[in-house]
Amino acid sequence: MKLTTTVPSSNLPVLIDQHSKVVLLGSCFTENIGSKLAYFGFDVTVNPFGIVFNSTSLRILVERAINNQAFTAADGTDHFSYLVHSDLNSSDPKKLISNLNTALQHLRESLKEATHLFITLGTSWVYRHVEKDMIVANCHKQPQELFRKELLPIDGMHDDLKRIYELVTNWNKEINITYTLSPVRHIKDGFVENQRSKARLHEAIQLHVERTNAHYFPAYEIAMDELRDYRFYARDMVHLNDLGIDFIWIRFRESAINTNTLPQQQAVEKYRKLSHHKSTDLELHEQHLAKMREQIRTQYPLINL
Repeated sequence: MKLTTTVPSSNLPVLIDQHSKVVLLGSCFTENIGSKLAYFGFDVTVNPFGIVFNSTSLRILVERAINNQAFTAADGTDHFSYLVHSDLNSSDPKKLISNLNTALQHLRESLKEATHLFITLGTSWVYRHVEKDMIVANCHKQPQELFRKELLPIDGMHDDLKRIYELVTNWNKEINITYTLSPVRHIKDGFVENQRSKARLHEAIQLHVERTNAHYFPAYEIAMDELRDYRFYARDMVHLNDLGIDFIWIRFRESAINTNTLPQQQAVEKYRKLSHHKSTDLELHEQHLAKMREQIRTQYPLINL
């Protein structure tokens, strides 16, 4: 008896292996998959500018990185910038600009060297700073009256993706780009509003994929159709819990990662589990870890531990 609806997903044309360099940008779902790849020792760069939910903010950041357009004091306030997530905030204005430009160079260099780019978009809803007339990546808990809420049109988001694709593929002609739609529901916008948002995003992504060599991984569909039970969700009933993330990770691994990396993954996982083990003999435990770490690095020299 079949008790779930299995969402089909095809393999990416170029699979991730031990030689791959992977960049992941976008919503918090990006961070979930990125942390899994990092856990198993792959070379990953995840959101140098922090979590970004909408296509326009992401396009602006990719443009600035590839065009090497440095940030200045005009791009921020005393401690934050509307262009990025609060992860880069600083109470020192000079440190803030330094954080922004360090992230810019990190993204620029990572995209140049990457074999794979994964972009996860979360919402079509954006906030426009009225006085500055700009779409913000993050409101930084500023007064609501400073912003106007808008729903991005499909054509506008498609243009954002087209621009990102052109910039990235001109900068790195060997890169493989895959899009996902975040399964996290933005129900603070409203249930109907969230559905409108996801539908627009989905259409923009599919239009783009149909017209380019980019690909799509059905994380959203897997969550909605295969993980319909709330046992796969965190206590907020919106974000996936560890079980749900693990399930989508398994499906992602089947579609995106070369099976020749399984021995590497198993060796790293054994090391990770041992490193979290509490031992009564700390010195012996550290010696054992060091020996295992050296063995892994000898056998898999490209691994990140």
